[in-house]
Amino acid sequence: MTFERIADDLRQQIRDGELRPGQLLPTQSQLMQTYKASSLTVQKAIRLLRNEGWVIARQGRGTFVTRSADFEDAFEKVAGDLQQQIYSGTLAPGARLPAREVLAEHYAVPLNVVTNAVALLAGNFLLRYPGELPGDEVYVRDWDDHGFATQLIHGRLVRKIRDGSLARGARVTVDEVVDTIGGDPESADQALTFLTLEGRMKKAHQRNGSMAYVVVGGEFGTEVPVAVQPVDEDEASAAPQKEFPAAGVADLAYKLERALERIEELEERVERLEGRDAD
Repeated sequence: MTFERIADDLRQQIRDGELRPGQLLPTQSQLMQTYKASSLTVQKAIRLLRNEGWVIARQGRGTFVTRSADFEDAFEKVAGDLQQQIYSGTLAPGARLPAREVLAEHYAVPLNVVTNAVALLAGNFLLRYPGELPGDEVYVRDWDDHGFATQLIHGRLVRKIRDGSLARGARVTVDEVVDTIGGDPESADQALTFLTLEGRMKKAHQRNGSMAYVVVGGEFGTEVPVAVQPVDEDEASAAPQKEFPAAGVADLAYKLERALERIEELEERVERLEGRDAD
């Protein structure tokens, strides 16, 4: 049998309830015996069902009929991994993403999961489409995109604090961030400001009069407000402790900045149109 006919038969079994959500699909060897087909034909049939979202592969466990929860888990896996690849530099600024089909095969998920994950990261200003509408070509944004640069610097500083590269009490300046991570001083300063608002860093004046940022600790990814702790007793007496939300500040700031830029563009268009009408 051809792989399309095998896929059709398995698809119908799922529709009829013979194969229920969460149920393990027969092994490749069993399917080869059932359909008198080659290993390659069976693999192509399973790949087709997986791309359509009927089944999902779990490493070391087999292939299962999908449940609604599987899509959520798969979506978080793909979006989270691509984001970390961008933050770590595995996907460099300006790099083109592999094709959706390649990503679906790599993550063993349906195509629509990859499409939605990419759309989310594009909406968060990490990825871009060359044209006005989403297409097959997707790229990591470039350093010259201010919103992306700010978010990338923020993400990489988060990784450094998490892995201990920036320990509590460590001081960094805007210029040092630009030299070690990249981007421009404005983006670096904004990223450091976001970390300050999140309670992860604190501004400190240096002896030469310049400004530095000091790591004050705190675990990322928590929903509990984290109190800003003083670096030493002298600084502690300068101001009372405050609490800031531990997550979401940076994302909201990026989106707000983009919205303001869009408003400015629209206002300029309106002014140009009004100028034409006046002429």
